[in-house]
Amino acid sequence: MPKSYTGSVATDQALAGFTGGAVSTIFLHPLDLIKTRFQVNASQAAPKIGGTLRSFQQIYRSEGFRHGLYRGLTPNFAGATVSWGLYFYLYAGIKAKMPVDPATGRLGPTQHMTASMLGGAMTAVVTNPFWVIKTRMCTTKKTTPGAYRSLVGGLVTLMRSEGISGLYRGIVPALFGVSHGAIQFMAYEQLKYWRQEVKRKRWEKEFLEEIQSKYNAPGTVMTESIQSSESMEVNIDSKTFEKLRESRLLEKKHDWETLSTIEYLCMAASSKVTATVATYPYQVLRSRLQMMSNPQTGQVVYTGVMDCIRKIKRAEGILGFYKGVAPNVIRVLPGTCITFLVYETVSAWCRNHARFGLDE
Repeated sequence: MPKSYTGSVATDQALAGFTGGAVSTIFLHPLDLIKTRFQVNASQAAPKIGGTLRSFQQIYRSEGFRHGLYRGLTPNFAGATVSWGLYFYLYAGIKAKMPVDPATGRLGPTQHMTASMLGGAMTAVVTNPFWVIKTRMCTTKKTTPGAYRSLVGGLVTLMRSEGISGLYRGIVPALFGVSHGAIQFMAYEQLKYWRQEVKRKRWEKEFLEEIQSKYNAPGTVMTESIQSSESMEVNIDSKTFEKLRESRLLEKKHDWETLSTIEYLCMAASSKVTATVATYPYQVLRSRLQMMSNPQTGQVVYTGVMDCIRKIKRAEGILGFYKGVAPNVIRVLPGTCITFLVYETVSAWCRNHARFGLDE
């Protein structure tokens, strides 16, 4: 049984994900609000350089800090923390059920993607109502007639006026968006594995050179010892070598499995940018469908996913599917770095302060 602080590795992962999502959401909510307003803007005007900063200044001046830049924080906080916590719980739990590769003792990229997609789909279904409320609060002012005042009030009003279907507006593109998390986590896990392998091989080389120097043994002898021990045709020298090697491996395993803060940040940022560029249009579709009605006229704008795609393409062109991508990238880079850094830090804390189980 692997070490854990709560008694379950999946619960440890959920705690780490919840904390990471909470910290990043609190710090970066204003950028999320600006991104959402850009996404639902159906004007034909192309995005302009500096639009994010101008929007930030305009919202602050006209609506203030708390009721302007931080409007919609509660549903965003609830959605982000539940999403990250539940996602990491499901992701870790699904991976634990999968068979590892006998040769490497690890899961492959396809398995990471499968676990991510399954965890993401279930998380999307659970959290979609939070995102509907967040979208509607972020795209309206506090003084707008009929605007939601709070998460709970919004959920009650939405349920009464639109029923279950209202809670799940935008769920189809949200499920398409599962590919975002799948791509992100597959890339993240693979980058982390590659880096750990580089460090492990470096350790193997240093260990071999140390043994060669200490026992004055040529490299070919050491190689033959390893090969003979794997084929079970061992002598006392190869057994001694393997025993020393395994002992040192357990002693140093933590060194090459643990990456630096900079390494985690670079991998988190790289994986997030890759996933964002590949899947961003689904976020625009989701936001448009969650609004459903024109804020000025109150009329229904889009009747479904395909109708939304056709109207955006016809009226706004391909760039219409990338509205808000600038504040989104500005937000997701530090946001992902914060989330993954807090996630890895809390995960490491849970392992180091484990109260249950032993290392495998």
